[in-house]
Formats: sequence, C-alpha cells, structure tokens
Amino acid sequence: MDYETPSTSHVDNQSPVDDIVENTAQKKKLMEEFYGVEAPQEVDVQPPEVVSTKGCGSRLPSRVKKTLKLKSKPLRQCKKCQEWGHHDSRNCDKFKEKEKLRSKRNSDV
Repeated sequence: MDYETPSTSHVDNQSPVDDIVENTAQKKKLMEEFYGVEAPQEVDVQPPEVVSTKGCGSRLPSRVKKTLKLKSKPLRQCKKCQEWGHHDSRNCDKFKEKEKLRSKRNSDV
C-alpha cells in the first residue's frame, strides 16, 4: 500500500513552509482587498495605562448602616432656617433654593 504523507505531498521541491507562507500572503492580500486598506508594515503598539489591580475595593455600606450612622450624629441648629437637623448654615437646603431662584432672576434680566 502506498500512503501519501504530508511530507511526500510536495513533490515539486516545495517545502510545507513555503506553502504556508504563500497562503499567508494570499490571506493578507485577500484581507486587504476586503477592507480596502493596506495593512501597515510597522505596527506601533503603546503600553497599557497603569491600573491598580492589587488589593480589594472599598466596601459600600448599606442604606441601613448609613441611616444608623446619621442618627447617631448629634443634631445641629441651622442659623439660617432655625431648624434642628443634620445641616448648618453652610449647607442649608432652603437657603440654597433661595439662592438658585435669585441667580435665575438675575440671569433672566
């Protein structure tokens, strides 16, 4: 029985490596025709941006824990609105709303 092996299939002095190179060149030409753009001869690869992968991320507390922490804080009296709560004159919501209305009025004029 005469079996043909891959090494004996190339009878006309062509090695399998040459066949692969031709196939690669043909594939490259086919891809260039398909995309309509020539492949660059030199590919410029940039290193990736630095990412910290060590350690674990910070844990996000649940809503329950947030409310318990807020309730444990002492109440303060806001000097702008005279209410007792978890804000002071620097971050009074009522005062901020009034300021927004004032700024809108001034920008409209």
